[in-house]
Amino acid sequence: MNDNRASKKELLHAIGEASFVLDDLRLYLDTHPDCPEALAMFKEYQNRREALVNQYEKSYGALSSYGPNEADTWVWNKNGWLEGSEMN
Repeated sequence: MNDNRASKKELLHAIGEASFVLDDLRLYLDTHPDCPEALAMFKEYQNRREALVNQYEKSYGALSSYGPNEADTWVWNKNGWLEGSEMN
């Protein structure tokens, strides 16, 4: 890649990692709800994942159909998910 923009594959991997950490922390916080370190880490990874998703969606299109649709037509199926999902 010629520019400094992360590839689809790199961003999806980073989003997956952040999501995995959030899932683990959620389970931990279910049994340790008063742990300030875990709560701080959960908030940190929430912010990290949100930033990564925003970066992905700005570059490559929506990751879910629940986000805002600023077009006057349905564009969810036009972001590559239904076209064999080539990873650049």
